[in-house]
Amino acid sequence: MHEEIHPWDSYVPAGAKSIIIGTFPPMLRNWSYDFFYPNRNNYFWRIMSRIAGSPLQYFSGAEAVEERKNMLNQLGVGVSDMGKVICRTDENSSDENLEIVEYMDIFGILKENPSLRKIIFTSSAGKSSAIGWFKSCLTLHGIDFRIPKGKRPLRTFVQIAGKDIEIVLLYSTSARAGATISLDSLTELFRNEISV
Repeated sequence: MHEEIHPWDSYVPAGAKSIIIGTFPPMLRNWSYDFFYPNRNNYFWRIMSRIAGSPLQYFSGAEAVEERKNMLNQLGVGVSDMGKVICRTDENSSDENLEIVEYMDIFGILKENPSLRKIIFTSSAGKSSAIGWFKSCLTLHGIDFRIPKGKRPLRTFVQIAGKDIEIVLLYSTSARAGATISLDSLTELFRNEISV
């Protein structure tokens, strides 16, 4: 087990209404570039590319980072993770092997970006998941939050810093999720939640 500190805080374009929040970056050996969802096998950027109508051109280095930031700017959507500091209990990237040490300052992100009105969570609703960590973080702040159940997209609201924030739970964009839902269906779910 070893402790890791998140390499980035968040990326939120000016005026963004939505932010997509995951758990924590994969093992460094799985990175293709120095930005969110750096594992080529993850579907996240393929999905964003399809929604933006802009095929990905770069898959490594600074050009890939810039291309992905431009895509988020075009879509008006931010990206972050729930884990600021984690312990990884095994040498792999699955969420089940992550233990939260410190949460990302989601309250600060929402305060700094008053246009944000929706948080879209990827992954399961389990304890070691983005929305599971979100629930635990809210509990620490004295906010009662229940993870909705049923067919995805799952939707609810929570009041943070005096404003109602829509909470949406979709499926994970990891390659493992491909057994649960097709890339086309996953793309449509994200497309319906992102304001273009």
